[in-house]
Formats: sequence, structure tokens, C-alpha cells
Amino acid sequence: MYKAVKPVKNIIIGAGPAGVQLGYFFQKAGIEYVILERNELAGSFFDRYPLSGQLISINKRFTGVEDPDFNLRHDWNSLLSDDGPKFTDYSKEYYPDRKDLVRYINDFAGKYKLNIKYKTNVEKIQKTAEGKYTLAVTNASGKWLYTCDKLIVATGVEKPNRGGVKDTTGTIRHYADFPKDYFKKEENLATFENKQLLIIGNGNSAFELANILTPRVSSVNILGRNSKKWAMSTHYAGDLRSIYLPFHDTFLLKSLNSFDETGINIVIENGVVNKYTIHHDCGRCSIKHPYGGMPPDGYDQIILCTGWQFDTSIFEFELPLTENKKYPIISDTYEAINNTNLFFIGALMHSFDFKISSGGFIHGFRYLIKHFFHLNYDGKFDIQKYTISDSAGMSDLLAHIIYKINYGSAIYQMFGQLVDIFIYNPNKDEITYINDVHYNFLKTHSSNEELTYFMLSLEYSSEHVTDISKIGSRDTSIGKESYAKLIHPVLRVVRDLPEKRINKALIDEIHFDEQLTAKFDDEYKYMDKMLRTLKMFIS
Repeated sequence: MYKAVKPVKNIIIGAGPAGVQLGYFFQKAGIEYVILERNELAGSFFDRYPLSGQLISINKRFTGVEDPDFNLRHDWNSLLSDDGPKFTDYSKEYYPDRKDLVRYINDFAGKYKLNIKYKTNVEKIQKTAEGKYTLAVTNASGKWLYTCDKLIVATGVEKPNRGGVKDTTGTIRHYADFPKDYFKKEENLATFENKQLLIIGNGNSAFELANILTPRVSSVNILGRNSKKWAMSTHYAGDLRSIYLPFHDTFLLKSLNSFDETGINIVIENGVVNKYTIHHDCGRCSIKHPYGGMPPDGYDQIILCTGWQFDTSIFEFELPLTENKKYPIISDTYEAINNTNLFFIGALMHSFDFKISSGGFIHGFRYLIKHFFHLNYDGKFDIQKYTISDSAGMSDLLAHIIYKINYGSAIYQMFGQLVDIFIYNPNKDEITYINDVHYNFLKTHSSNEELTYFMLSLEYSSEHVTDISKIGSRDTSIGKESYAKLIHPVLRVVRDLPEKRINKALIDEIHFDEQLTAKFDDEYKYMDKMLRTLKMFIS
């Protein structure tokens, strides 16, 4: 029998980096909330993963610059706060140990005395007739029924994805099935010695394990369902990272390892004693199509590295998911499209910019959560106003723009997604400058006056460089700035359509020159060009 707990206005499920980040904003603003965490510590996902123990999130301790916002451009692990600890004080490693991140998140939660209920497991969630949410919860002291006005889910993608693979043996382990520190123990590593290993899936986790096990096995075959792109080409942190290049050496220099990208509809069966065989299931005939890269007698071990999905099992109502089942489908305010006052934060915000920007990672979603908080709670965006007829006002505006493209971390880390929007009102001779909002924010702004909107962002070209010899090269030709391979400033000019103020039309799109180290301080290329552009549309 569940005992009712006093209703609370906001419940956050999960005390990972996302839940802790939002908890900080709630705590600072004096907003009622509670965080329910099923494990005994915050950031518990990183207490176990990655299995190698090494994060691939950058920890750059020294930048040569004192500006704190600039330093967050290169610190991928710290949470946002006014005076809180920075992860750069927790590790000297460029790719740090996951345990240091767990220690940091828990210290952060402790410093701000966040209201976290540990060892508290949410078993199911229902909606009431009044539009509230009830959560059936268990902990060491019993069974409890929590009720809230707004429910914020910060659980991440934690359900192993086994799609596309049929295991008829029932013995094949997913990456998620290995215990904590399994691959750091000699007795476990010894079980792979001189074995032929197949890893199904060709994302970062597959190459992580391949690098660990290559010194032990006789061969590793990585089998993916499609070609994976390199982060060095796409600039997307979730694509294949160069830290895993050592395995590619073992293949390309012909040292018994290999990787293949033809693994569709895989069926795993028992072969000869203690061996596994695989074949492709075409779905149209009974003929087995054996996988061409398989050793004659099959594999000794198989590991699934097929990724993760969002777990919907605790919801007692329909919750639409993206096509790949990886994320909930959400609105511009990060609310479920069919359930009011049900929100998703952290990695679950990534449906907007999956394979595009950084919303699935701490260095991206920390800014999205701040934006979420302003959108749905306090409405206090970072806003400045500039009087245009005053030469000092225009000078201050230009100085702020140049500062943002050189130092601002939100538009840098959430490239192409978070922007600065500044609005020119000719009747008031004034520009209202709104910092670090999602570009969708522009859709909701309406006025009875004729306004001109400027949207400032940092972006890469949509064309990915695939020739490794050209990665890092650049074209500085005038008129070709939009083809920049490196991150660069972009200014878009939008105006209200006269017939309906909420509709807007793109008037112009101006790209500025890329620069090798993202220092956009050349007077002619940036300051003068920006000033000329502004004057063109401000009269």
C-alpha cells in the first residue's frame, strides 16, 4: 500500500548532470522541487560507464585566458553556476576518468544542498484527472505516492538497444550487461585471450572495447549496419572520435582485425562447441545468408555495442518517441507533445539536434537547461538594450557582438542551435539584445510594430569534409565564407511580414570568415563588416 506524500510543485526524475543542473537553478530561485534518484549517489551512470573508465569529453584546464565564459568553451564537463566548483579542478587528464566526474557532480550537489532523495525508485507514473502526475515510488522506508504539478524527466537514454539483432542463444551480452570495472580486472581480460571476437555495432563503444581487447584476442571483427562518420569531419561529438583511431591502424595495416558495415538483420546461433555463428535474415526466404567475414568455425565471443534508447516502461500512458525510439518527441519548450507539464531535459533534449550539435552531452545541454528554466519558470532572459542614435550605444552593441563571437560559450558549444537575437525597433530607436536562446525562440515573438530581427550564431558548413588531407584547411576567399569548414560567425536578418506579425521572412544571411583558432578579432573581417551590415538594415 502506497502512502501519500505532501504534493510538490516540481519533481525531477534522475540526479545525473541534467537533474543536478536544473536543481541548481531551482534552488537558486527558491522554487519548490525534489529530485528522485534510484541510486545512492548523483551521476550514477558515470559510476559504471564508459566501461574503459575513460571519458571522451574534453577537460582543457589551461586556455591562456582568464574569462570564465571563454574557458567554458573548452571545458566539457563543468555545470553552470555563479560560484560553484569547476571540473577542471578535479582532473589533470585531457580525457578524464569517469570517477572524477562522479565525484564532481556529487560535490556540486552537496555544495548547493540540492533536495535529492537517494535510493528512491520511481516504479510507475500516472496522470490524474486534474492534469497532475502521480509517481509510485519505493525506498528503504516503504512505498510512497508523490504528486506534482510539473514533472521533469532527466533519466537520459539508459535502455540497451538490441534492435536489428536476433540472439537465438539467449547468451549474448550487451555493453550494458558488463559489471562495473569488468574490463579492468585481469581475470576477466584473460577470458578473451586468443579468442576470435565479434562486436556488433560500430559506434564509439564498439571501438572502445576493441582497443581494450586487441592485445588479448587473436582477432576482432566490428560489424555495423551502416557507415559511421568521423567527428573530426562532422564536428558532432557523438560521431566516431579520433581517440579510437588505434583500432583502425590494426585493420588498415592488416593485423588480423577488421571492421565491416554490412550488418543488417543479424541472427546469432550456436555453432560448434562453444562457438557462435551469424547470418543475415533477409525476411523473404528460408535460406540462411552467412556473414562473409565470419571465421570458418564461428566466433568464440560476441558483444553487442548497439547503443541505447529512452526507457518508457515507467509511464502508464502513451508517450510518442522519435523514429529510432531513442528520444521522446518534444515541443519547443521541451514538453511532451501530448502531455502538458511533462518535460524532458539533459540528453533527452537531443531530439532537436541529434547528429547536428551538442545537445546530447553535458557541454551542450547545460545551456539548454538554463534556456529551459527561463522559458518555463522565471522568464528572466539575459537582455541588454542599446540606443542606436547614440554613437556610444552603437559602439557598445558592436563591442558586445564581438565579445560574444570570441568569448561566449553557449553559442559556441551549442553551435547552430543557441543564438543571440537582437531586435531593432525604429519607433523607439532601440535594440533589445537577448543572449543565448534557441533559434526557435524567434517563432514566438510577435509585435504590432514593424521590427527587424538579427540572429547571431556560430556555425560550421553543412558540407562535411571527408578527405582527411583537407580537414583543417580553409578557404578565405571573399564571397566563399558560407563554405567555411571551421566554425565561424553567421548573422541572419529577419523581418515581420506585414499581414501577420508572428510570421517572419529571412531577408539576408551573412557569413563571416573562418579563423584557424576561432579568434574573430580582425578589425576589417569582423568589426568593420559587422558594423556595415548593421547599418545596412538599421536606419
